[in-house]
Amino acid sequence: IQSLKNPENDALLMAKTLGDAGFEVRQLIDGNYRDMKRELLEFGRTLRDSSIEAGLIYYAGHGVQVRGENYLIPVNALLADEDEVDLEGINVNDFLKVMNSSSSPVNIVVLDACRNNPFKGSFRSATRGLAPIDAPMGTLIAYATSPGQVAMDGSAGNSPYTAALSRAIETSPGEPIESVFKQARRNVLLETDDKQVPWEVSSITGDFYFYPERDTPADAASEAPGAPSDLDVAYWTAIRDNPTAGE
Repeated sequence: IQSLKNPENDALLMAKTLGDAGFEVRQLIDGNYRDMKRELLEFGRTLRDSSIEAGLIYYAGHGVQVRGENYLIPVNALLADEDEVDLEGINVNDFLKVMNSSSSPVNIVVLDACRNNPFKGSFRSATRGLAPIDAPMGTLIAYATSPGQVAMDGSAGNSPYTAALSRAIETSPGEPIESVFKQARRNVLLETDDKQVPWEVSSITGDFYFYPERDTPADAASEAPGAPSDLDVAYWTAIRDNPTAGE
């Protein structure tokens, strides 16, 4: 598998960003298939708590599209043919099913996983990027780039998309979630000379704010230990391609 340099950095950056915004963060780096499935199970159970305000899954790493289905690739995946993807990969729809059964009114899925297909030599129907997915009620799905296109991994320690999204979350107090992702899109377009266009699909009907207008990231950081957070729980997961895989 082609190694990616930045997913771990991206995951750590997003973990800090979400933690500063009041999320309770769980993390998984270099996750194998079993670990990813276990974390997904535990996350789904947490979301069934009626006190949860919002749930969020963030993923950075390899993702592939096969016959219109999107799969996230664990670090221990060994794929010789595209017909093996549903056995070795994690179908994005599994995440959506978990969120669809939650009590949380707002669910967010962020996929910085639209790189080139690392298995394209053995894939008969290799397709660029990821396929569009319908968002279940109350869910926003965000992609690093538009359907069927490829996102950049970045050369400055973070991907253009994750860097832009982190910056937009931190600098947009009082802005609804839709405005935050629009700001991230503008930043990515500027950074990539309009070559990469982040994209979202949403069925959220209410208003959601990473930071209420009265708070700023600095305010949140200065809260007393144990003070109630604005958001009750979030789940964050990231994997990085194993540089030794395929060697």
